[in-house]
Amino acid sequence: MYDYEKLYVVFSKIAANMGLTLIEMNGGGKQPKPPFVAFDIINPHIRLNFLEDDGNRAFECVVSFTVYAVDKLHALNLTNQLREKLNEVDSWDFYDKNHIVLVERMDPNVRYLPEAGNYATMVGFDARLRLQADEKEVPYQIDHIDLNLKGE
Repeated sequence: MYDYEKLYVVFSKIAANMGLTLIEMNGGGKQPKPPFVAFDIINPHIRLNFLEDDGNRAFECVVSFTVYAVDKLHALNLTNQLREKLNEVDSWDFYDKNHIVLVERMDPNVRYLPEAGNYATMVGFDARLRLQADEKEVPYQIDHIDLNLKGE
């Protein structure tokens, strides 16, 4: 089992290093003032091979980053900066501590959302991550078996 909250923690720290607030895409509550980043987990579990339970706890997932800004050029620039920030050494420290590997950063694209007849200015990109599920807890484990029969 994987705790996806780790992704929110890691990427909110990276966004904060750029002076941006990271929120959950389509999350409840009031949106912050632009610019800010919306984060979403698009595909939470992609198997690495065709076997469902091969003992390998690694899997991949696709996440989405969408930058909201007042104008399109500002959103484009912030998106490119965030995209580069994900591949910098200081971000790798966050990844290592949380067993995350950045596999791929996809190209940015302009994203529009109908809002009361207008369009909001958003630019975003997706990223593919390799994650590792946490160890399964064993409720009862036999540590030692004595095969020598005594007293019979």
